[in-house]
Amino acid sequence: MRLSTVLGIRKRRIRNRIFTLGFIITGMLSIAFAVVTFYGQNAGNFIMTVDPSLQIRGISIAESRDSDVQNNRLMSDPIQEARAVTYSWLKIDEVMATDGNFVDVDHEYIAYTFYLRNSGTETVDLSYYFRIEDEYKDVSSAIRILVIDKGVQTLYMQQDEVETTYPGILPTVKYFQPTKQIIREVIYNFRPGDERQFSVIIWLEGYDPDTNDEILGGMIRMLMNFSIITK
Repeated sequence: MRLSTVLGIRKRRIRNRIFTLGFIITGMLSIAFAVVTFYGQNAGNFIMTVDPSLQIRGISIAESRDSDVQNNRLMSDPIQEARAVTYSWLKIDEVMATDGNFVDVDHEYIAYTFYLRNSGTETVDLSYYFRIEDEYKDVSSAIRILVIDKGVQTLYMQQDEVETTYPGILPTVKYFQPTKQIIREVIYNFRPGDERQFSVIIWLEGYDPDTNDEILGGMIRMLMNFSIITK
């Protein structure tokens, strides 16, 4: 279904749609990881946590580049009603220039910038993944996840069952893996003193043929997990 259909003909229906995006980012620096999650009052919170007992390695997360605090949890504002948008509408430069939660006054999507840093003495290899923790009405078929790592954009999506043309020029596209862990990436040689800026943007794609009445009222909750790769 084209964006013009989703946002035009179905405008009245979509205005009343409740599409809950719940995202949990969990940074676990353990080998046998035990995830600690904090849903808070709103299940839509976007959370990243690091087990405090593992911060002794000196690898931490921060909402601000200037922060000297080794945080063990960061939380964004929840999105309870997300309407269809598309890549060209995203305010990517503003997202990357805003530490922590970014709110687009014109459109509704999750956007969060944080920093992964190594203040320890070890050079380590890390991996991270996104895993679907909870889903209703197959929302993952219609969402997009843009990960910006040190300024490099990668767009993740479920592969369309029918050939679909998307407007404009898209960044590098990778398809979700056919498991609950839909994204997995590796960070090699994360050295002492290194810092990486991550911006994560998640939205409901209006040009996706799966953005239709079947997912009205749907929800999704995901976990982003960091862990150390053993040699």
